[in-house]
Amino acid sequence: MKRKQLTALLLTAVLGVSLAFGTTGCGKEEAGKAAASKEDGSKEFSAFMFLSGTPFNSDWEVWKEVEKKTGVKLKGVVASSNSDYATAFQNMVASGQLADIIACDLTTDIEKLGKDGGVIPLNDLIEEHAPNIKKALDNDPNLKYQATAEDGNIYNIPLGKELKSSQFYWIRQDWLDKLGLEVPATVDELHDVLAAFKNEDPNGNGQADEIPLFDRSATAETEMGEYLALWDSSASFYPRDGKITYEPLTDNYKTAVKNLAQWYKEGLIDPEIFTRGMSARDTLLSNNTGGFTHDWVSTGNYNDSLGADIPGFNMVAIAPLKDQNGNVKERDYRYAECGWGISSQCKDPEGAIEFMDFMFTEEGSDLMNWGIEGKTYTVNENGEKAFTEEVFNSGLAPVEYLRSLGSQYRAGYIQAADYEYATMNDAGKAANELYDAHDEWFSAPKLPELKLSTDGMDEYKSIMSGIQPIVYEKLQSWILGSSNIDDEYDAFIQELKDRDIEKAIEIQQKAYDNYVKVTK
Repeated sequence: MKRKQLTALLLTAVLGVSLAFGTTGCGKEEAGKAAASKEDGSKEFSAFMFLSGTPFNSDWEVWKEVEKKTGVKLKGVVASSNSDYATAFQNMVASGQLADIIACDLTTDIEKLGKDGGVIPLNDLIEEHAPNIKKALDNDPNLKYQATAEDGNIYNIPLGKELKSSQFYWIRQDWLDKLGLEVPATVDELHDVLAAFKNEDPNGNGQADEIPLFDRSATAETEMGEYLALWDSSASFYPRDGKITYEPLTDNYKTAVKNLAQWYKEGLIDPEIFTRGMSARDTLLSNNTGGFTHDWVSTGNYNDSLGADIPGFNMVAIAPLKDQNGNVKERDYRYAECGWGISSQCKDPEGAIEFMDFMFTEEGSDLMNWGIEGKTYTVNENGEKAFTEEVFNSGLAPVEYLRSLGSQYRAGYIQAADYEYATMNDAGKAANELYDAHDEWFSAPKLPELKLSTDGMDEYKSIMSGIQPIVYEKLQSWILGSSNIDDEYDAFIQELKDRDIEKAIEIQQKAYDNYVKVTK
């Protein structure tokens, strides 16, 4: 909810100054400076860019290398001491003095800025000056969708992803082995395995302290989506046969909630599932009590960090479980993220898009993903890349070290699979190899945030602001056993209808139809 409120705040600022975008000159000292060619033919663009509270720094080694290869220098417009993206963005927009290149955390920010004249449509520029971006958009429907606003214009060159999966189902293989159990393949088999974890002391300490199923991000507001999905459901909108459904209205949702409530009653789910928070994984794996979860590839790293203290510790990724209808689906999916666009005050948009196009070449991709050849990575005679010891021995996580040099930053490029594999241990690689080998599991993933018209967005937000708190409160209450879904479900459905859920479905359907049109 905080992200939604933040977006609304920023967009209000955009609306307040939208008329200034077309008239504010580019001759200001900081943002909006002309990208004039220098005597040596090089160019300079001002840039508003942030990532995780870190403003862009043109002195980063990677970006100095980018400058060498392109003849283009980016000059950040935000002071290095400013860690507040939201305030910095709002101040820039409110001033009417825009950087030549603008990167946003949220696609909605840059698309609203585009509709109000702050950033320009890139469709024609891509067609005429950016063959590598065009190829990437043509080859990846989801990248194209993330780039394309509801009005059909491209205001944003996104950050794409080659790997499909961000999260996986993980289980304690050493516990399975100790209890003589097979890897579960169905949701019913998973129940029996979790019951064994609860009742048969797999950690061997003589105490009934095992937490069979846990999660570090499960709250009512995050919908318990990974676990509702075990019965082919969620607490969100979802397409079935081309039609958008709101899943709390469906039989699958009721089935999922009833089963999760029963599992909770049996002690198979962490009693603090809604409150333990982000420490859950660290706590429950480190004390040898956690058995099963749905989480990021980093879960496999615990095999290395805990192996010495917990002999045999082995967390492995398993296939998504067959649901009650015998289907295997993985709803989690890695969609492209917001990247960067070109402001209406940039005096050389052709030069800017040509610069952005470089990031989709092999050279540009290597710099953004791997850093600097010879310093952060090497290439063998077969063309295979590998990180140097400097990356692994820096005292930082590999991605954090790369970011300290300017790689893996908020820009438009493709986050490469080989880069990600190079940072994984064996368990992480096995997880990605397993899931990447099964495209059929991803035949119906959860949707990205669908693009709505301005009027549709306002109406949708108004409706859902009254519906979502009810859904989340009931979901938690039913799972924890504070109330019973059978007793309350009919009244629950009626309340959602009374609060115009059917209108919200209609709005989402229109947005989904556009999604299908763009991605087909």
